Amino acid sequence: MSSADLTGSTRAARMGLAVKLFATLLLLGAVAVLVTGVLGYFRARDALEKAVFDQLTAARQTKARQVETYFRTIHAELRLLATSKMVVDATREFRAAVGDLDRGSASPDLRRKVSDWYTEHVIPEQKRVLGREPALADYLPVGAAPYYLQYHYIVANPHPAERRKLLDDAGDGSDYSRLHAVYNPLMRAAAETVGFFDFMVADSQSGRLIYTVEKEVDFTTSLQAGPYRRSNVAAAVARCAATADRSAVCLEDFASYAPSGGAPIAFMAAPVIDGSVVIGVLVAQLSNEEIDTVVTGGRRWRQEGFGATGEAYLVGPDYLVRSGPRGFYENRDLYFAELKDAGASDEEIAAIQRYGSPVLHQRIDTQATRAAIGGVEGTGEIIGYRGNETLASWGPLAIPGVLFSRSSMYSVCNTPVS
Repeated sequence: MSSADLTGSTRAARMGLAVKLFATLLLLGAVAVLVTGVLGYFRARDALEKAVFDQLTAARQTKARQVETYFRTIHAELRLLATSKMVVDATREFRAAVGDLDRGSASPDLRRKVSDWYTEHVIPEQKRVLGREPALADYLPVGAAPYYLQYHYIVANPHPAERRKLLDDAGDGSDYSRLHAVYNPLMRAAAETVGFFDFMVADSQSGRLIYTVEKEVDFTTSLQAGPYRRSNVAAAVARCAATADRSAVCLEDFASYAPSGGAPIAFMAAPVIDGSVVIGVLVAQLSNEEIDTVVTGGRRWRQEGFGATGEAYLVGPDYLVRSGPRGFYENRDLYFAELKDAGASDEEIAAIQRYGSPVLHQRIDTQATRAAIGGVEGTGEIIGYRGNETLASWGPLAIPGVLFSRSSMYSVCNTPVS
């Protein structure tokens, strides 16, 4: 082999080695860039996920404080009113006036008019929410006083249902109407000032609702023998009637309440004490609408930082919601379709449609709600109630100073993983 051939072979070998080295370096550089990119992606993803969790947790804690503040405010106002001279005097005097009417008798004609009014107004509403024909006898009041007073303050009331509370004196000449003309304006103003949906006074012995502001069909009915003896208001009255503690407050969780058309209603009660004797129970009727407004931010999810799909909701110890999920308000057809796809029963969906609300009818049993009901706060990626992957923050809702052990609610904020 000539020296020229040898020189050419050496040059070619060197060039081949250079190409291999260059390719190797290029490959190593590409791997380094790829590894750096992957690590950067995971770091960015983790940082973004942490930011989302932090935002959800902050929103949940803020809403929890708002709900807790709402209940604490009602708690304080109710205790103050229950010890006021106005409420103590009104309770004592209404008890006597209703007792006098109960010892009398309502005429057959008056009873017939009340019964006809129930047939026309109450039974159709109950049929709508129950999905079946209810028996009239199950809803008629018990005793002479409720027939007499419901006729004058409900059946013959010149105002529409939502304004019955404006009738101060029915003009029938009874002692009850004389007292009602004095106390109703004061009680009505107190209810409106504090924000009670209704404001009631019950006789601690008979359990009769001897006064209500709104004059729904529970007005002057007995909570011991009447159609509402198994209601949550009956439970609240019974508990507070048994304690002569001026600091006691009894709260019963939201439940469907027939006099309010089956709407979800909670009751907070306080004993009315004259001297050292419990003579009555002052009751605040709390509408779910107040809670729903707080939790949904007035249904302004985007403005509160939840974007296009995020939401917050409350769930009770029975795993039923106490506030409406976002989808129910924004796109009802899609909401029901997603419930169906996620395994909700036909009965659950039918109940939500009948009552016009998911509250007390939609069940949410997820990792988040189970943890919160167990008293545990946390965040994580879970399968949400719609069956999709969801970033969630959850925790229990505390109502300090209120007998709420059977009525605890739990808050969850979440947003689907995009």
